[in-house]
Amino acid sequence: MKKLCVMLFMGLMAAYAQTPVFLPGTQVYAGSSPIDVTWYGSPVYYDWDGDGVKDLVTGQYTSGNVRFYKNIGTNINPQFGTSFDYLYADGSPITCYAS
Repeated sequence: MKKLCVMLFMGLMAAYAQTPVFLPGTQVYAGSSPIDVTWYGSPVYYDWDGDGVKDLVTGQYTSGNVRFYKNIGTNINPQFGTSFDYLYADGSPITCYAS
C-alpha cells in the first residue's frame, strides 16, 4: 500500500510539474548609484524599521556584515537613500559569513 501511495504521488507530481519561468534581473539603486555587495548578497525586502514600508536588507560577502537600506519611497515604488547602515544586535554587528 505504501509503495502504491508513493507511486501515485510521484505520478501526480510529474503530471502537474511545470518548467519554472525566470524574469530578467533588475538593478536596485541607492540614490543614483547601483547597490553592489559583490557576490552572494541574498537581499530581502522586509519592513525592518516597522514604519509600514518594506526596506532592503542584504548580506555583504566580503565582511559578512548585514546592510540596511531604508525605503524612502513606497512599497509599490521603493526608493532607497544614498547610503546604508550596518545592522547591530547588542552593540555588535550582525554578520552572516559565507562558508
